[in-house]
Amino acid sequence: MEETLIEEGESNREGGEVSPALIAVHPLEKSLAVSIGSELRVFDLIEDCSISLVDDSGGPLHSDSIRAICFGANGKLFASAGDDKLVKVWTTNPWRCISTVIAEKRVSAVAISHDGLFVSFADKFGVVWVTGTDGDHEAKEKASPLFGHYCSIITSLEFSPDGRFIVSADRDFKIRVTVFPKNPFSGAHEIQSFCLGHTE
Repeated sequence: MEETLIEEGESNREGGEVSPALIAVHPLEKSLAVSIGSELRVFDLIEDCSISLVDDSGGPLHSDSIRAICFGANGKLFASAGDDKLVKVWTTNPWRCISTVIAEKRVSAVAISHDGLFVSFADKFGVVWVTGTDGDHEAKEKASPLFGHYCSIITSLEFSPDGRFIVSADRDFKIRVTVFPKNPFSGAHEIQSFCLGHTE
């Protein structure tokens, strides 16, 4: 169960509003992650205690509102991203940040592929990016553009369970199903389908 709300004009800076709290539950209900503003907290549901987070990535910590959090399908990976343009990938046993990607724009959505090999994230300009979780250090620290929604904020990203598709939804009431390519670092050029015509 995940919630990724993004409200225009929300900010945790200088007297502004704090971004909405986000909650993500481990797929096997082992832990619960909560973000409020730039703070990320994790609770062990089995031991009934909080978990200390360790950042081994060498990158900066979140310094602005976290806008998207998610667990991978098997719960081994977790991702957090937000207004500070950081996308942080964490292992969950033990909880350690293994990579930090610096995006070009503020991040609005994040998803982990079901095989755990890729993390995709969307920025506020509607571009979806992909980065690797396996392999060399450079592949984990850089992101490549995957596809775009043309200046519409993407509010949600999901991978299909079989890994063949990535689904994106935006503020302009469009849902796009895109074929996730074998080599995603070259971009995704095949659209499977669109869902259009939503009025609310």
